[in-house]
Amino acid sequence: MDIRFCIKDNMKKLPFIDKLTDAEKQLVYQCSSIRDYAKNSGINAFSEACLGMIYVIKGSIRVYIISEDGREITLFHINADNCCILSASCVINDIGFDVQLMAGEDTQLLAINAGAVKKLMDCNIEFRCYAYELSTNRLSAVVRSIKEILFDHFDVRLARVLLALYEKNGKKNIKITQELLAQEVNSAREVVTRMLKTFARKGWLEVNRGCIVLKDIEALTELSNK
Repeated sequence: MDIRFCIKDNMKKLPFIDKLTDAEKQLVYQCSSIRDYAKNSGINAFSEACLGMIYVIKGSIRVYIISEDGREITLFHINADNCCILSASCVINDIGFDVQLMAGEDTQLLAINAGAVKKLMDCNIEFRCYAYELSTNRLSAVVRSIKEILFDHFDVRLARVLLALYEKNGKKNIKITQELLAQEVNSAREVVTRMLKTFARKGWLEVNRGCIVLKDIEALTELSNK
């Protein structure tokens, strides 16, 4: 598909597109690009050339931070048909920390450069309200993730992540390594391995190489609601 046609076609799906004037839509068209990322590749949102606002055409993005000791903490995911404004922290000064972005699967993005985002923020109050509402929602997800890490038992968190993966893919056979699962649940791989063995002994799931097969959705759901 021609790149410019792909941009124009996906612009129609932007949740804020109806808030823009014709001139502003043309600005977005001229200042947008299509970017493709392979699974598990980093998305450099905070380079000298700020990535700006992104819209996920297909795939998903894992948003995380890295602690001083190198530990990765997953904050939330951005799935297809959703925008991310945290990638435009160079434009929104109230975003006071840098997050890391990684493609959770083969991912395609529509990226609107920082200059265009800033101009829209300055000139269109409806877009500015949308951008701040989106950033507030994302930051609420950050707080929720940190709260779960601090206050929820690990088995509960693991059950929630497994169920989220099941709901996303619609399959009980979840293709994921224990290392990647550890990233999702914000824990060490060894801890994940032990808890998976506990779940397996209870008959809730089956652990195979590179995948986990859920056996008792009801039991996992009951645990996740604690």
